[in-house]
Amino acid sequence: MEDADLRDIEEDDNDLYDNSDVVFTEHEGSVFVVSVDPKYGKYAVSGGEDDKAFVWEIITGKVVFECTGYKDSVTCACFNADSTLVAVGDMAGNVKVWKLETKQVIWSFETSDLEWLMWHPVAPVLLAGTQDGESWMWKIPSGDLKTYHSPGSSCTCGVFLPDGKSASFGYADGSVKIIELKSGDIKCSTSKGKNSKQEGINHIACDKEGNVLMTASIDGTSKLISTSTGKISVTYRVTEEKSDEEGESSVECVGFSSSLPLAASASLNNKLTIWDLKSGQARHKCIHPAGVSVMKWNKAGTSIYTACLDGIGRLWNARSGELENTFVGHSDEIYDIALTTDDKCFLSASADGSVRVYCMED
Repeated sequence: MEDADLRDIEEDDNDLYDNSDVVFTEHEGSVFVVSVDPKYGKYAVSGGEDDKAFVWEIITGKVVFECTGYKDSVTCACFNADSTLVAVGDMAGNVKVWKLETKQVIWSFETSDLEWLMWHPVAPVLLAGTQDGESWMWKIPSGDLKTYHSPGSSCTCGVFLPDGKSASFGYADGSVKIIELKSGDIKCSTSKGKNSKQEGINHIACDKEGNVLMTASIDGTSKLISTSTGKISVTYRVTEEKSDEEGESSVECVGFSSSLPLAASASLNNKLTIWDLKSGQARHKCIHPAGVSVMKWNKAGTSIYTACLDGIGRLWNARSGELENTFVGHSDEIYDIALTTDDKCFLSASADGSVRVYCMED
């Protein structure tokens, strides 16, 4: 297997060339998060270093309303399943839910320092993890609350399992738990033997059947974990040798294809690695000029979008590992990306203070 070739784009060209269709520039500082409404694909929400979040129209870039009242960088923002509500949270733990139709806050809460925030895939239920290791679940708008206690380490990521009744949480100490949400019971967790040891977890994903989790770890590994037993079946390494400096090969993001026996990982050692789940081997290594900060599969599960610290977004063919498209225009690194559910628009949020929209041709 050979590393995939990358079409060269000179830095000077990136400064001059911009193939985006819409540029959203209301933020006054780095933009850390961008999300698209899943039902209509019409609206985006973005949040940034300026302690602001905006809901805006994707095709026009027109602001629908500003989400106000935050006192720290907005790092979490997402729509619920039916695109009627928007949850926005800042680093300090101020979480508010806005009703899209009325543009008003219908619920708010203050946690400790917020790590992540996500909606249930069907119900109006919000899940969050905090730096002190607590996990929170609220019914919206009633605010009925459940908390899941800290193992003594920051809760860095989480994911709902497809059954909607359980969730998995990843922690800064490298541990993973699967919790039954209604009862709060721990269904299983990663064992503490030496074969399961890994450093802090950055991201976690679940396959569509709900049988396997995939982790992204600071130590340059991804692990496949059984959701029924908590046992680790496979360990993927993005580099053959242990990094000299901590975190330089950190795996930042992982995900499963919805249609192919493939998974993928994005890492700071400049790689998108596409893994063959049947063989347990790397199928393609898609090399970037700089660290890869985030990746997303398309809806069909056949292509992967990446965001790179060189400020360029890319689209890769998952079967061949070939580069299919590039998205340029940012002058600084990309922190987050989003896709409309029909895969017709790709959005990227950058340290340059903008969100760019790239529209695909039919």
